[in-house]
Amino acid sequence: MKTFIKSDLGAKKLGNNIKIARKRRKMSLVELAAKSSVSKTVLSRIEAGDVSVGFGKVFNVLDALGLLTGIADIVNPDLDRQQTLKEIKSLREGENNKSMPLKTKKSNFVRFTNE
Repeated sequence: MKTFIKSDLGAKKLGNNIKIARKRRKMSLVELAAKSSVSKTVLSRIEAGDVSVGFGKVFNVLDALGLLTGIADIVNPDLDRQQTLKEIKSLREGENNKSMPLKTKKSNFVRFTNE
């Protein structure tokens, strides 16, 4: 399976972070594998940064470590700084960006009156 270098590096960093988290919790591979319902072999592959391991298994391990909270924020559109800057630039230039309209929440605006 051919992967991109950045994907490999990201997976290796994630795997290493998982390994560090496991060791900080003084858990063995066998203990974490059992707690996360994955095999010891799969856990070793995750810690090694194997990109072919499925998301579900990685999520199980993160959950067993108590680290799954906030995982959805990785690609949260409200935290997508790069795209937000592009949209701001587009608005400033007067272009109409139809591919990804800005999303606003009414709760973000406060109305002031002179009453």
